[in-house]
Amino acid sequence: MNIRRRRGPIASFQAALCAAFLSVPLPAAAQSSALPQGPAWGSMPASLLPMRLPIDAAPDWAVQATAGDFEAVDATPVRALAGDWGRYTPRDGRNVALQSARVEALAVRQGWEVAAVLHSDILIKGSRGAFDVVHAYKQRQIPADGSEFALWARETGVVWAGLRGARTWVLRPGSDPGLQLTAALTLVSVRRVQRVDASGQAQFNTGLGDSFDAQGLRQDSHRQFGGYGRQGATGAGYTADLGLLWQPSAATFVNLSAVDLLSQLRVNGVSTQQNTLSSSTRSLDADGYLNYKPLLIGRNSSERIALKLNPKWSASVGTRIAWPRADMLAGARWERIDDLDLPAVWAVLPVAPGLLLQLDGEIRFRSIGLGLKSRHGALMLRTRSLPVGQSHALGWQAAFTLPL
Repeated sequence: MNIRRRRGPIASFQAALCAAFLSVPLPAAAQSSALPQGPAWGSMPASLLPMRLPIDAAPDWAVQATAGDFEAVDATPVRALAGDWGRYTPRDGRNVALQSARVEALAVRQGWEVAAVLHSDILIKGSRGAFDVVHAYKQRQIPADGSEFALWARETGVVWAGLRGARTWVLRPGSDPGLQLTAALTLVSVRRVQRVDASGQAQFNTGLGDSFDAQGLRQDSHRQFGGYGRQGATGAGYTADLGLLWQPSAATFVNLSAVDLLSQLRVNGVSTQQNTLSSSTRSLDADGYLNYKPLLIGRNSSERIALKLNPKWSASVGTRIAWPRADMLAGARWERIDDLDLPAVWAVLPVAPGLLLQLDGEIRFRSIGLGLKSRHGALMLRTRSLPVGQSHALGWQAAFTLPL
């Protein structure tokens, strides 16, 4: 009698990943190379957003430097966002533009980390109607007669520098080890804040005239609206991160991360503009734009603002897979900022002794990352299409490690 053993969840996950990547042709060098010794999570590709991973427990100091930038836009190519939107392909419903950039220099030893960091996060989201109206304005187009647009858009941008301290604790010994908790606290100096919140509606009608009604709030620490506020206003605050890594076996890991989980920033003297606009017109100005001549009711002021950084959530899973041509590492990742989800799948293959090829496929903006990683450094480039000038998602990541 034949007895069939039921696969566990880890075995099923390994089998699915192996089947997905069996068709990948490997260079000849990869067929004789192996994945490096050490934790499997240390070889996976860098995430798009900041992620909290365990800190190296080596007894000697090591100096590390990391940098990265990811930019993505739904409606236009990244490099055309400030242009005339000649290539305009919006999504139905909500549209998003995202930038996440960071530069970090850190020193680590025995599970401790001290770091100097510079981060920039910009998130723009809005209704299809808001993006359509911006497109019509940039293209000097008059929408079809009878068109109506529901307008809603929000932008939040923060640039900050800080000093971070972090620590990793082993909660349960196991597979190198089994369970690790990492916590980080960063003292923040806010270098720039930008916030825009707008809503309203617009109508284009030959008989009744073109009209719009909108309400808006703008705050910018590097500008002065009506002479109010301090140009170049800065502030201070803090942010805290948590990470939990579980290794059920030497070949498999699961990492949960919450960056900017708790944060509080305050900036004094931020120039603020609040206004309500309405207009009805049938004429164009000398440059071909609609001659709105809006009725404007507004208020300029200097404000003390308190804000929180958008938490960056992530979950990563990966496993080593042994197959006839070579060992490999494969897994999946999910990241979230605000209500934007960024799922991805990835794989790591050895191509030469001490050199790994990293492949990363991000699904939300459909971008592909290709990188190389060695013991002392890593570099990855990311795009959605070639040429890159037409890509709706672009990114790069670099890292360097030097033992002392």
